[in-house]
Amino acid sequence: MLVDTKLQTSGRKTATAGARPSARRSTAARRPEGAADAQSARVEAATPEPKTEKRLIALKQNHLLGMQGLVAEEITLILDTARSFAEVSTRSIKKVPTLRGRTIVNFFMEPSTRTRSSFEIAEKRLSADALNFSPGASSVVKGESLLDTARNLEAMAPDMIVIRHKSSGAPHFLARHCRAHIINAGDGWHEHPTQALLDAFTIREKKGKLKGLRVAIIGDLMHSRVLRSNIFLLKTMGADVVACAPPTLTPVELSRLGVQVTWRIDEALEGADVVMMLRIQRERQKSGAFPSAREYYNLYGLTVERARRARTDADRQRRGGWAVLGHSRSGHQRGRRPDGRALSAGGRNAWRAC
Repeated sequence: MLVDTKLQTSGRKTATAGARPSARRSTAARRPEGAADAQSARVEAATPEPKTEKRLIALKQNHLLGMQGLVAEEITLILDTARSFAEVSTRSIKKVPTLRGRTIVNFFMEPSTRTRSSFEIAEKRLSADALNFSPGASSVVKGESLLDTARNLEAMAPDMIVIRHKSSGAPHFLARHCRAHIINAGDGWHEHPTQALLDAFTIREKKGKLKGLRVAIIGDLMHSRVLRSNIFLLKTMGADVVACAPPTLTPVELSRLGVQVTWRIDEALEGADVVMMLRIQRERQKSGAFPSAREYYNLYGLTVERARRARTDADRQRRGGWAVLGHSRSGHQRGRRPDGRALSAGGRNAWRAC
């Protein structure tokens, strides 16, 4: 009996062992239809997805010292933020608490009307506490250095200092010695980044974009800090820039910045989407760069005939027309002929932002 039992048990084990592969196959056969899909889905989920570029939500730098070095994402962030705040100026109560509790020092060492008033209005509408500093009513007239002045301002613990100075590099000097955020409102012949941002904002509002536009900049290229900031900004945003001035007002190596340089205004205006007129900065010129204002106007003034060389009416329907930005203050530079008559600039397809 024991033998038979062992034999029978052995027989059952053998039978079971022989049936095991078929049982495995039958289990696989009985697997639900969606199991294979679920397993492949788990494999796909384990595969890392390509990284998507995140939208920039803050500037990478603590200061705004110039347009050189800013990337396209930072410029776009500034312009988009400005667009969202533009609506504040249309309200009956033009004030928002964005900068409440912040102290801003307006440190202007050069005469300024538009830039200084623009900063003051913006600071008030953003609820900031503003302190206006001018050299005539300070110890600068006693011989106080820029470093001493910066340390005195730093003792007031300001959050931001807006500086305009006749010396190139003054904002960078403050950035090295002050804990506050520094904004360059124009330094010597170097840069004027806030003006370039305003120009870019205006162009984008009128044209809808910056990339691919042909921008002609005409006027005093030698002494213009606005020119340099606009070149850096526009080239970063993908625009084509052509600069035009008399040879005596053209920097020698301007073409190294990636712009087209010409001495003929007709060539600069040919096919331009945006025309930017720079004023003649006589206060920075040590000697006359041209014989007379009349001769300059005859050769480089924006007349109606010359304006027709810009985008045609057919192009206007497709690209939004052409535009004129003025950086002038008086006389023939502000759209007037030497004889005093007003100068038209293309009718309804032209506009001016001074």
